[in-house]
Amino acid sequence: MKITRTDVVAAVALPSLVSAAALAADMQYADHAAAVEFITAAAAGKLSFVAFAKKWPQPLAWGAAAAAAAFTQAGITTVAAGAPAVYAWLLSVALAGAARGVYRHHVRHDRVKLAMEQTRLDTAMIRQQMAHHALVQKTTPEPVQSGPDLTGRTPEETRLRTVVHELFTAVLPGCTVERTRTGWTAVLDLPVDLDRTRLRTAWPKVASGMGVAGEFMLEDGALTNQLVARFIDGDPLAAAVPYERTAGARFTDPVLLGVDRFLNPVWLDLAYNHTLVAGSSKFGKSTLTRSIAVQLADRPDTVLYGMDLKPGAPELTPMLPILQDLAATPEQAHALLDWLRQELDERGEILATAGDQEWDPQKHGRPAVWVIEDELAELVRQGDGGQWKKNPASKKQESLLALMRFAGMHFLSATQQPSRKVFGGTTDARGNYANRLSTRMNDADHRRFIFGNTPGWEPGKLDQPGKFLLQSPVYQVAAPYKGMWLTGEEFRAEVARIGATTVRAPVGKRLVLPVSGATNQDRVKAALSKYGNATRRELEQATGLDERQVLKAIEGLKPDVERTDAGTWRMVPGEAWEAQTVSVP
Repeated sequence: MKITRTDVVAAVALPSLVSAAALAADMQYADHAAAVEFITAAAAGKLSFVAFAKKWPQPLAWGAAAAAAAFTQAGITTVAAGAPAVYAWLLSVALAGAARGVYRHHVRHDRVKLAMEQTRLDTAMIRQQMAHHALVQKTTPEPVQSGPDLTGRTPEETRLRTVVHELFTAVLPGCTVERTRTGWTAVLDLPVDLDRTRLRTAWPKVASGMGVAGEFMLEDGALTNQLVARFIDGDPLAAAVPYERTAGARFTDPVLLGVDRFLNPVWLDLAYNHTLVAGSSKFGKSTLTRSIAVQLADRPDTVLYGMDLKPGAPELTPMLPILQDLAATPEQAHALLDWLRQELDERGEILATAGDQEWDPQKHGRPAVWVIEDELAELVRQGDGGQWKKNPASKKQESLLALMRFAGMHFLSATQQPSRKVFGGTTDARGNYANRLSTRMNDADHRRFIFGNTPGWEPGKLDQPGKFLLQSPVYQVAAPYKGMWLTGEEFRAEVARIGATTVRAPVGKRLVLPVSGATNQDRVKAALSKYGNATRRELEQATGLDERQVLKAIEGLKPDVERTDAGTWRMVPGEAWEAQTVSVP
């Protein structure tokens, strides 16, 4: 216990004051002073005893005890003198100090006891409160839910359930949400009071209530009460799609075009259908055509021919190793169309004899044919005038488009300027081409010649090269797709690989196109340079000369031209061959 300054003053000052009063009383009253002091001491002692016994306030009890000791000391001081008086004073000081210390100890001890008691009471109260809370929890019934439980396993599912309930006051029996590479897909099981048509009609409100930035696609589910909502986050078609080599065993196998908005592969059936690829320059039309061509050329039962009337045939000349032949002039275009008509008639007879309706290369012996046309409009511009005015190329092609699909013969036509005149004058693309693809078209009016006037087919809204719209017997919904990016190096490598194994039609059964030359000998030389070994009849077909003119030109070319044991004509191999070979398209 710490002794304070107040304690020291109380222990020393009170005896000293009483002793001083006793000395003053002794000088005043002499012997009577001691009696008064002893009587006062006895009275203070009696008061102290009664205060302790009656449990009066502690300050009164201890103060009375201290006063009794002090007056006793004062009486001794009065009776005795000198040293005994000093001894009495010291004893009184000690007793006063002890009394004060005992008092303070008891006071402090009582405060500690009161604090401990208060802590015990507080603890007991907390325990009672906890017990009361537990009792309330056990005895209070579960709260009654005010509405349906709309909580889902994912935030999207919860939001869908909530929005549908707010709009239609309907609860979805099932709502399964799965994450995809481009967003998420939700399969909604609808209640009996909410049909798919009603929800599909109101879907813009549902999408708005979802509060997500992206695009929704809706389709019917497997069950009649199911609606599938596919959410696309951002633009999955922004990145380039690498070229992927595909292996087709037959001409009926589909070709890979690219990917859809969910990054799923897009396959297109070309067999027994003509295909149109349209689009403005620099937006991927040529790349799309090339990727289709190399896939077709890589099939053992398929042969390809080309028609490119632009000067130098820039788009199809790089494909020469995989083409059977390439028509690069109006004369050659007409010859190719005439040959196709002749081949169509022959195949029709073969099918009639076999009692079949569709051409099968394995059964009927001749491969499927694809004619790749680049810039269809040039065929109309260059092939419909002059000497062909009465029998234009566009009319020939229009007839072939309508007839030759059943015979395994197809057109793959590309154009930048679709119009009614380009497609035959009396028909449009919808009447002739079952498959229609379009990259971006800068002229908005051109779309109607590709897709008709059906709303939604807007190639002018395609925002990147390589994106295209596709309409076919399978693809009937206007949606953007992304074509594979076939680089120039990849294209040349594929052409070289496939061209090394491309089988050419045998002599006497192949298409021979007319070649140009200044003289009859130049024409014969050009034909032999292009086709190699050739029969006399093939030379007549290639040069436009009669039999006598061909034989006379051959006589003039000897000894550089010789007749083989098989009865065909050829250029003599060696230096003469190298020196006199004429380059032709």
